[in-house]
Amino acid sequence: MSPRVHLLLPIHNRRATTLLFVEALGRQTYRNFHFTLIDDGSTDGTAAAVQRLFPEVDVISGTGDWWRADRLAEGCRHLQRGGISDNDVLLLINDDVEIGPDFLAQGVEELAARPGALMLARQLDAATGAVIDHGGGVTADLRELRFTAARSPAEVNCLPTRGLFLRWGDFVRIGPLVPERLPHYLLDYEFTLRARGLALVVAQRASLGVKSEQSGRSFADLFALPRGARFRMLFSERYKDDPLTWSAFVLLAVPPARRPYLWLKIWGAFLRTVWRSCVTPVPPAAPR
Repeated sequence: MSPRVHLLLPIHNRRATTLLFVEALGRQTYRNFHFTLIDDGSTDGTAAAVQRLFPEVDVISGTGDWWRADRLAEGCRHLQRGGISDNDVLLLINDDVEIGPDFLAQGVEELAARPGALMLARQLDAATGAVIDHGGGVTADLRELRFTAARSPAEVNCLPTRGLFLRWGDFVRIGPLVPERLPHYLLDYEFTLRARGLALVVAQRASLGVKSEQSGRSFADLFALPRGARFRMLFSERYKDDPLTWSAFVLLAVPPARRPYLWLKIWGAFLRTVWRSCVTPVPPAAPR
């Protein structure tokens, strides 16, 4: 019997983007799936619009103060309360991706051929169809805290959750997400690094199209901002180089002997960035 797929989709105030994804979900050739929408306090009517389009959806409503890890953790608790088999498939995915009608069918088929594996959908550029970063697998160098695109299957030791297929029994074996430590960034890397004894693979046929929009702010954005905005960005959890998030990741994922060096590296880089934010001139206002 084909396994049931439990799809968790966390969203917040991206109605048009979410509806495009849900329309694609409605066209899937594989019909044995359960769709849970985790709507963290959207004010643009997303949940109601999804329910009109896809009446079978389960909706979990947040208050607007959940981060990505909170949303996914709440979705997993919801599935557990409702009853889920160890052989059922859990799919963690974003709404800002494009999927073809055979996406679920191909994912289930490929995962079935890989017992004891977590499988990432192959990542393609939505505009061109080109493979992104060798498919999306990641090599984590925990000695220097560097993450690079894995160039071969043997180099993959962690995965993102943008299209991650895994069996529920393997999810339970790995253990829960930790939103209290990693509310947004690095939660996927920490989770999959804990999947010791399980294979981490990138699908060959099940693929999704990645759109170019960015969800967070990074170092490259910083110096284009006025000074006040720079400091608000530096101390926001939406800043991808937030030192508190990176320090928590080190505590959870790195052997104890290496932690002091990496904490010094993280906070030294952060203090240098704060200094540069103070002394770098504010860019001139664009002409009207």
